[in-house]
Amino acid sequence: MTSTTATQETSQTPVSYQADPEQSLSEAVLEAVAAATGVDELELADEFGPLYYAVDPSALDSLFHDRCGTDRAVGSVTFEYAGFLVSVDRTGQVTLTS
Repeated sequence: MTSTTATQETSQTPVSYQADPEQSLSEAVLEAVAAATGVDELELADEFGPLYYAVDPSALDSLFHDRCGTDRAVGSVTFEYAGFLVSVDRTGQVTLTS
């Protein structure tokens, strides 16, 4: 993960994370949630359930995966996980809103 940015100053502050270019989006989501909750990435499934209960990680990764040198598909995906509304866009931006 390359950056962490709080975008508002409220109790429901969205927190944004930028995935590394070579990082899968499902890994970026797990890293973002781990950083936001203080729970080790390897313990997230024990604490909040596996990510695949909220979204299919393979589908998430392939949806925005570069294809034959073209840019990632356009759009974003939003789902609930670990008490957050998680939004992931084509640029690798992961936003967590509590």
